[in-house]
Amino acid sequence: MATPMPPVTGNVNVASAQFVSLQLGDTTYRFSDAYETITVDGEQYTDLGHMLMISDFTYNYKSTQGTSQIMISGVPSDPNYMNIVQSTPIRGGDIEIRRVFFDPDTLEPLAGEEYLRFKGIISNYIIEEQDTDFFTGVSTNVITFEAASVYAVLSKKISGQRTNGSERRKFYPGDPSFDRVKEVLILPEFDR
Repeated sequence: MATPMPPVTGNVNVASAQFVSLQLGDTTYRFSDAYETITVDGEQYTDLGHMLMISDFTYNYKSTQGTSQIMISGVPSDPNYMNIVQSTPIRGGDIEIRRVFFDPDTLEPLAGEEYLRFKGIISNYIIEEQDTDFFTGVSTNVITFEAASVYAVLSKKISGQRTNGSERRKFYPGDPSFDRVKEVLILPEFDR
């Protein structure tokens, strides 16, 4: 038997946008594909509208090692902007993408309607120059960030050791420090 859904009451105008939080070093950049600056969890997200494009997500029941692409277009070719991009250590930056539902009249996020869609690390970026605009004579750039899911990053980590004596002796011959691990687990303090 299907669960009945309650009827919608109150404001029926609901909009959604994707909100990106990009941390590069000590600086966190926040922007969204909304058309107004919106505050989410006390943080303001700059509105980029159609200048921000985020690749589609694949939804699975299990965590996947997917990647995502975030494109920002319309970046001026002015040397100041390009120097900022080229002098900032972008690779390894943390990125989170959220979908937030909000009231388009008040621009207030709806309570409990914020969903984390992607969390990862910037693995690469590409700067592509666009053709010069015929009317303004200004050329712009597109920056594409390629982000690897945290699960993809963790799957490549092969380090550490098991907590038993034989594993410890592989790395440090003659070291008996892990030989007592089994005995320590049997102590009454650990209720075992």
